[in-house]
Amino acid sequence: MLKLPGKLSAEKFLARYWQKDHLIMPRALERVRPAISRNELGWLATLDDVESRLIFTERSDSGVRYRADMGPFDPEYLAALPKRDWTLLVHDVEKHLPAMRKLFAHVPFIPDWRIDDLMVSFAAPGGGVGPHRDNYDVFLCQGIGVREWHVATDNVQDDPTASDDLAITAEFQGQHYDVREGDVLYLPPGVAHWGTARRACITYSIGMRAPQLSDLSREFPDTDANDAFYTDKDLAPVEAQPGWISANAIDRAVRLLGAPPSERAAVAETLGRYVTATKGWITPEGATPDEAAAMLAGLHEGASLAVHGMARIAYDDRNIYVNGHHMALSDGNDTFVRELCASRKVKGPLPSVGKVAELVAWIAGSGGLAIPEMA
Repeated sequence: MLKLPGKLSAEKFLARYWQKDHLIMPRALERVRPAISRNELGWLATLDDVESRLIFTERSDSGVRYRADMGPFDPEYLAALPKRDWTLLVHDVEKHLPAMRKLFAHVPFIPDWRIDDLMVSFAAPGGGVGPHRDNYDVFLCQGIGVREWHVATDNVQDDPTASDDLAITAEFQGQHYDVREGDVLYLPPGVAHWGTARRACITYSIGMRAPQLSDLSREFPDTDANDAFYTDKDLAPVEAQPGWISANAIDRAVRLLGAPPSERAAVAETLGRYVTATKGWITPEGATPDEAAAMLAGLHEGASLAVHGMARIAYDDRNIYVNGHHMALSDGNDTFVRELCASRKVKGPLPSVGKVAELVAWIAGSGGLAIPEMA
């Protein structure tokens, strides 16, 4: 877990800062591990199923502008980049390199269904994405190098002249921080921030997922939902159990949507499907019936199966959710699902028939489990 400053506990962090105020945490990590190198990040950015961007900082007498170039990129193009004023961003790194999921363990007080992805950026000196604000919480974990941050303390106006590709705000001073390896900056939604590499650096961004109420409300036309995002400023550490969508989370969604109590189960189902939905280009392929049967046979003999690195799994008191699909939980499956979400593994031996076997086959068919290579 992050080493929070002073005597700040996880409970006090949630009460004082979560979705309320930014917090700089010097030496919150001894070192960022596991880590990724610039060359490994560049390799990811050459792949067709990886979301990547290059942001160029273009300076002139008339001011500074920011230009975005979308991946995938040719290796020769990346090798020919200038010595400064650019940054490479790669999204969903933990889905392509599952070992990188270990970085999420540094924020165990946040429910993991709220975590969207690990974005990793490499910035040459002078590089950054410009002053901007996001609609989600983020923990910015500094790897190698030094990055200068400015965080706004007041409202900052947008600057549409600064980029044709990005939503940039006007430049500002705000509060200033120089972050080095192991430092972490937490930012709640809507707080303008501006990071610039003083030396070549790598930043690991643990970004959150918060559905827009208008997305959740599509199945509830009589609700008062708008474009606001789901919020949980009253989040408590007890809610952060692996995979679990708490009753409090469902109650928040019902309240924010203005849905009647009679719609609570339907809201819970919609929330669970939405927060486990995957991006189209990284949606795991489900097992065929024959593949699922072979997987069950292997589990019966004592084998183990891993959750697919790109899969999203969650559960509440009624359903399990896998990659945007759902299935009602049967009596006796609760313990199995809790262990699955905690370990992201299915361990044999397991019966090849029965409720657990049916659940495993459904999870496999929904793309939740990595299909073993057949000999």
